[in-house]
Amino acid sequence: MRKLIRQYAKDLTSGRLASGYEHSYRVYKLARKIGESIEYDDEILHAACFLHDVEMAVGHPKSSAEKARIILNETGFAPNKILKVYDAIINHMPGGNPSENAEGKLLYDANLLESIGAIGFSRLSIGAFFWHHVKTMDEVLTNLKQWLSYSDSFYFEQSRVLAKSKREFLKTAIKQFEEELSF
Repeated sequence: MRKLIRQYAKDLTSGRLASGYEHSYRVYKLARKIGESIEYDDEILHAACFLHDVEMAVGHPKSSAEKARIILNETGFAPNKILKVYDAIINHMPGGNPSENAEGKLLYDANLLESIGAIGFSRLSIGAFFWHHVKTMDEVLTNLKQWLSYSDSFYFEQSRVLAKSKREFLKTAIKQFEEELSF
């Protein structure tokens, strides 16, 4: 079943640089690292991480959660677990409602970690154009600052530890970005 879920993720995110399969894979690895001392269902976490960005239209958490529900029903995933995957995906973005389950909190923290640091800087800069249709570098800068501010909202202490150097990198990059824009 895991192979089938990963294949759906690969197929549905093919060609996406900032929110493709590689992003989902890194999110899953980060979530497992964060969750080393936490009790969670890895089957739910795996499905949520690999399917959280299968749809990237406006309102993508809801559309990805709906698509995940369809995929998981097709794969024979346990119905009671599908609800937890749905909850995790629909609540994986900052500014939404907090997830009700450990897997959702792990996905949220891992996705946020993936959005700061060097990879995060790249993802957010690329994503600003594709996701938010920004037209200026000032708008990219605003997006970067917004995501840096979200990094105060981690659920787990391990996430805050892992975020420390990533936050410092992003702060430095933002400062440099501001200096270069001021010329």
